[in-house]
Amino acid sequence: MSHLLKRIFLLNHNFINKVIVFKIRMRLCFNIVLKRYFSTASSAALRFVLKYIAPIVLIEKAALFRFIKITAACFSLILFITLFPCSYTFYNDVKPYFGDFNWSSLDPVRLSAGDFNENGRGGLEHSVPKLRLIEYEIQKGDTLWSISRAFDIDPDGIISCNSFTNVHNIHEGEIILIPNMKGIFINVKEDDTIFLYSSEYKIPPDFIMEVNDLQSNSLVPGMKIFLPGVQFSNIERAYALGEAFEKPVAGRLTSRYGYRRDPFTGKRSFHTGVDIANRAGKKIYAASSGRVIYTGSREGYGNTIIIEHRFGYRTYYAHLSEIKVLKGENVQKGEVIGLIGSSGRSTGPHLHFEVWLKNRLINPLTQTNMAAR
Repeated sequence: MSHLLKRIFLLNHNFINKVIVFKIRMRLCFNIVLKRYFSTASSAALRFVLKYIAPIVLIEKAALFRFIKITAACFSLILFITLFPCSYTFYNDVKPYFGDFNWSSLDPVRLSAGDFNENGRGGLEHSVPKLRLIEYEIQKGDTLWSISRAFDIDPDGIISCNSFTNVHNIHEGEIILIPNMKGIFINVKEDDTIFLYSSEYKIPPDFIMEVNDLQSNSLVPGMKIFLPGVQFSNIERAYALGEAFEKPVAGRLTSRYGYRRDPFTGKRSFHTGVDIANRAGKKIYAASSGRVIYTGSREGYGNTIIIEHRFGYRTYYAHLSEIKVLKGENVQKGEVIGLIGSSGRSTGPHLHFEVWLKNRLINPLTQTNMAAR
């Protein structure tokens, strides 16, 4: 029974992928035909009308109605005449897009007992689509959504393939990788197995191995695995789109992430977070749900809270006047965790806020809606 389910899965997946490829190629061919055919026909019709028909209208205004009928008939006739000479040219232009297309794979699939041997395995072999990554150079005006529509895949696949931390900050000329099928990449963790993914995402284990071209079912922590047909959960998509964190405190953004002039030394130095100024004692909220992994005083930071979130994220809250949570405590997004202060190396009451992803600093403005406020 499991082999039957696997085969149905493979056949459906192959069919869907063929339809996707067919749609893309038809779109390209349609553009070619429109561009060449109508430019040829319309230019010929226009020359004919200007040379033979227009003078009639200029001489005799009463001939306007006759002019319209004659023009329409001439235009239709020219379109019909130019269709046949151009058809062979169109065929040669379109042929490369469908030369390797296997039309039989789009036929309805019928399963019978003869397709399986006594052990229940398929008697016919079916090719499994292999994962391929396409290099794409971002063009002016491109967005994640316009690119995903052009390649007919979900944005999730592009996000996970390129490990984007801010999908709104892609630049013209940047090279990204695009998978040739729908699905997502995940990072293998300790004790993860092919069978674990198969059970969790309802994908046959053999299919995962064949798509990823794996020779064995053993996985190495840190490697990436592609899961065909899988999408992000709502929380995963929120993190990927930079919408998982809320602004931790009301106030004015006084210093951004990146290089700036140090307020104490006057020298150019890198600012590891953002500063939000407000009066001392103002409530500070957890930017997202997580577990408190540190509370205490740190050099330069003063009174500090560190919260660990899902998917390897951590947030830092520094220069507090008072800490309202304990180490090991679970907090919810929007829960009060402390009060604004000026402890540590500080020029006045404010919150210094940092975001880390897998031990790497990232710009907090790309992970919250602070920039819009």
